[in-house]
Amino acid sequence: MIFKKIIFIGLFSSVFSLSFAQVKTLKETEMQKAKVDTLYTLDERANMHQWFYNRVNDMQLKEDLRDDYDRIVNKYVFQMSRINDADKNYTRHEIHEKYDILFKKMNIELKTILTTDQYVNHLENFGLIQRSIYNKWNFEYIKN
Repeated sequence: MIFKKIIFIGLFSSVFSLSFAQVKTLKETEMQKAKVDTLYTLDERANMHQWFYNRVNDMQLKEDLRDDYDRIVNKYVFQMSRINDADKNYTRHEIHEKYDILFKKMNIELKTILTTDQYVNHLENFGLIQRSIYNKWNFEYIKN
């Protein structure tokens, strides 16, 4: 009788473990489907971030203005980085359009807080990043 109980508990534990593993696998599969196809490697992103950080430092923004600038840029860069999430199912053309819309919104918002010289500097700096993104995606510039 004890042997039957041990077998039953062992079998029950095995089935429970297998079903739990299967649920985890299904969840991991769903997460993998929605995974972002990153445009840059970690090293490329780190180098780009450092380059941009140094260029923004060259703008010599006052602390409050720098905080506002960073907040706005980070908000839009985060949104831009999520455009190509697999769960959104955007076509390349839609990704291109949505990226350009976010780019324009970011620049409109930044133009309200920066001087003309600072804004031109921002456009030059972020313009280089935009060209890099366009080259990676093989996008053509959309004329408005």
